[in-house]
Amino acid sequence: MGWQAILIATIAVPMCLEGEVLPIRSYTTADGLAANRVDCIVPDSRGFIWFCTPEGLSRFDGYRIVSYGASGGLPGRSLESFLEAPAGAYFAGTDRGLSQFHTGASGAAFAAYGAAADGFDRPIHALKKSPSGTIWCGTRGGLFEVVGGGRFRRQALPGLPRTLVTDIVEDAGGKLWVATFEGIVVLGKDGAPQRIAKEDGLPNKWVNALLLDRAGRMWAGTRGGLVLLHDGGAAGQCGVQRAYTAKAGLPGREVLALAEGPDGAIWIGTQIGISRLLPGSGDPVFQNLTRNQGLSDRQIVSLAVDQAGNMWAGTEGAGVMRIGSGGFVTFREQDGLSTDRVFSVFGDRAGRVVAVTETLAPPGRSVAVFDGGRFRAVMPKVLGDNPSWGQHQILLQSRTGEWWGASRAGLCRFAPSSAAALAGRQPKAIYAQGVDVFRVFEDSKGGIWASGQYGDGNRLLRWDPARKAISRIEGPKPGQLVSAFAEDRNGNIWMGFWGPDGGELLRYDGRQFTRHKFPAGTPATIFALLVDHAGRLWIASDGAGLAMLENPGQAPFHPRTYDTSSGLASNQVTAIVEDNAGRIYAGTGKGVDRLDPMTGRVKHFSAADGLPNGEIKSAFRDRFGNLWFATSQGVARLTPTADPPPTIPSVLITDLETGGRRYPVSQAGEALLRPPKLDPSRNQLQITFVGFNNEPGESLRYRYKLGGTDEGWHDTLDHTVNYAALEPGGYTFLVKAVNSEDRASAAPAEIDFEVLPPFWRRWWFEALALAGLASFIWATHRYRVAQAVHLERMRIRIATDLHDDIGAGLSQIAILSEVLIQRSGADQALSGPLSGMAGSARELLASMSDIVWAINPRHDHLRDLQQRMRRFASDLFAARNIDFVFRAPAADQDLKLGADMRREIYLVFKEAVNNIMRHADCTQAEIDFSRDRDWLALRVSDNGKGFPATASGAGQGLLNMQARARTLGGEVRIASAAGEGTTIALRVPLGRPRAFPWRKPSK
Repeated sequence: MGWQAILIATIAVPMCLEGEVLPIRSYTTADGLAANRVDCIVPDSRGFIWFCTPEGLSRFDGYRIVSYGASGGLPGRSLESFLEAPAGAYFAGTDRGLSQFHTGASGAAFAAYGAAADGFDRPIHALKKSPSGTIWCGTRGGLFEVVGGGRFRRQALPGLPRTLVTDIVEDAGGKLWVATFEGIVVLGKDGAPQRIAKEDGLPNKWVNALLLDRAGRMWAGTRGGLVLLHDGGAAGQCGVQRAYTAKAGLPGREVLALAEGPDGAIWIGTQIGISRLLPGSGDPVFQNLTRNQGLSDRQIVSLAVDQAGNMWAGTEGAGVMRIGSGGFVTFREQDGLSTDRVFSVFGDRAGRVVAVTETLAPPGRSVAVFDGGRFRAVMPKVLGDNPSWGQHQILLQSRTGEWWGASRAGLCRFAPSSAAALAGRQPKAIYAQGVDVFRVFEDSKGGIWASGQYGDGNRLLRWDPARKAISRIEGPKPGQLVSAFAEDRNGNIWMGFWGPDGGELLRYDGRQFTRHKFPAGTPATIFALLVDHAGRLWIASDGAGLAMLENPGQAPFHPRTYDTSSGLASNQVTAIVEDNAGRIYAGTGKGVDRLDPMTGRVKHFSAADGLPNGEIKSAFRDRFGNLWFATSQGVARLTPTADPPPTIPSVLITDLETGGRRYPVSQAGEALLRPPKLDPSRNQLQITFVGFNNEPGESLRYRYKLGGTDEGWHDTLDHTVNYAALEPGGYTFLVKAVNSEDRASAAPAEIDFEVLPPFWRRWWFEALALAGLASFIWATHRYRVAQAVHLERMRIRIATDLHDDIGAGLSQIAILSEVLIQRSGADQALSGPLSGMAGSARELLASMSDIVWAINPRHDHLRDLQQRMRRFASDLFAARNIDFVFRAPAADQDLKLGADMRREIYLVFKEAVNNIMRHADCTQAEIDFSRDRDWLALRVSDNGKGFPATASGAGQGLLNMQARARTLGGEVRIASAAGEGTTIALRVPLGRPRAFPWRKPSK
């Protein structure tokens, strides 16, 4: 049952829609609309809805409104017409001419279309595309054909050389109907014109709108009313078939806009609201919608139907309204409720809808009965004067026709009557006086159950119809307050509890109580219980969502849970009801969710569907299948309908920002974007997209991925995705829209882009850097080679100079000293000093020889060092007749040694040999010189007298040896004992000196 069924059923009563509020959602400048007057509404084939306003053009994608003005290329700010043309072209009629943009060009701004033709007056009031593809333009100066190439061709209107054209329609027979301020002109296919004027039956010559309905009938809206026209056939005379004015039930005198609803009803926008001419061949039946039904304004200037069947109405100054094709109708105080605060809704024994509401003067509760058009409120005594704080199950009519109600005075029992007869009536009896009754419930045996609060704790009561007495039932734990009752098919009474003690259910089988504990995720409060047509028990809770027992009463107790992870909008469910199709409706803190137990699919209803914003306290299904919801903002009624199969959604990119700067995207969205390469500073992307199908926008979700970072798809309900600090590289963004049946778009919307690396990571910079590094290394190498050559030459020169000059001088001194000694004869006074001089000269010559050898780069090898060491040892040991053994590395272990290392090792060796000569008194000596991987080892030992290990102090020679070893990063060890000889061991690393010379080298 849709709009037609609801409205036809209620129109039979003259004041059927006195105040009930329709499912209307308004959009104004606060939502992004360019202006609050909307003169034209055009839904396009992509799913966008376009609004023409005096301040620019606005586009609605189902979620947000984007507006365009002169800054976007529009030649004028005021628009009254808009058209989607073939091949992706869009035209906008402004007060300064025609503007156009194409969907094929990314970010194409509006551009003025062509030059004005003869008599072309720029305010454009109408744009229409005929079935043959011709684009017609109606201006203040007449009718023009858009012939392409930016050109226009005037179409003559006989008898009207210059007139304002308000609307244009081409019928199935090829006739062109033109609405003007001077009547209607009909142009036949053969060009023969006809004119329909006031004298031909028009209520007024000023025609505002034309409509060709699906049955092929032509309608006209004039300043004097609605007109049904006839085309007269192939060669007949067109004219007025029937006029609808105030005499026919049309309240508005001037018709400003026309549209056809999905049910075939003609929607009529007037200066006092909307009228619907319901389909039928009998007497006209108008249904009139005003501000009482939720319209945001009186004067309706434009109408259009979108792909989902919603009617859009543009107003004179209150924005645009979306009137749902199906949704909630709300009843409030203007419909007879004492206040909008409704605590319970249920049905009496006659099938009438009853609501329990709050009263303000005096404070209390009233009972409102629905008569088919509005509510009638009455206030029973005691029950109204002493209201319970409960909700939902607080009033009922029993099988006997008696009324039982919860109050602070106790459990009230009223004699059998209609609900309306409760007005001012005193209860027949009050049971459990002093108990603040919270819930009441009737079981299948006529027993009345009640829960309440008393001074000594909470109580559970039952009225026994056989004994006609009420008794206290000992079932709940102390402190537990029953907050919900239900009875299953087997006659078991189920009870839920309020507050922190509500984590379990209590079942009563007529003999005993059984407790059923909830598993993890225990709800705090059970708000409502429901047994559906299949015998399943549904549990509405606070915090754990909706739970269901497939076979209540049978073990094990394992309820199935539906919560936000299952698609519910909230985990707080306060009311539940089942429709005739077996679907479960859950009232939550965020609206109403419809759950299909067969498929698990959830559909969400919100304020966009006409649902009041207040808290939902109770739910009920009437005998006609309508669902009623009690809220703190009135009573809402929903007529469930079978949803059409959801279509496969399409998806478009509507906005792209890179690094905070907007990339131009077509006003009609794009399925493929290839922006230029992005600089490194623009590696942050924000992408906005939107999907379209025949479902409400809230039913769609999105699936996206970014190729180049991850290959997995991600699901979201948002329409915007952000990527921050993307690494350089190529990427492909893909997004699909997914409908309620989990069917995704056939083709995703795509963005292909590349983020450039920073200049220091680009190939040319890397090549330059590599070339620079190579040049630096080459230059450094050349410098080091040059320095080494220079140093080597200097060392050779110094060694040569020392040898040739100083060495020659010292030799000369030694020789001359020897000559003088020989000449002095036995003169001891002279020969002594001369001998000292000669000895000193020879020692200096020997030291200089060592220095020259160390400096000379020709000796920078291990073999040179061991040769000099061998020669030195041989000279000294042979002079003292000491036998010695010299072991040296093999020739293949030769390596280059620096001058410092050669000199220090040689001096340590000389000191060790000299010590043997001076102190050892030995007959044998051993010298082991070896290379152990990255170490050089020297061991000098003798079989002399040695010295005790306890000997204190050390000579300057031993200290010098240790200092020289530390300089090289090595160490000297001395081992000696009295009578056992002495061993001196040197160990130094090859290469650079060690960073920590005090650390002992490895063995």
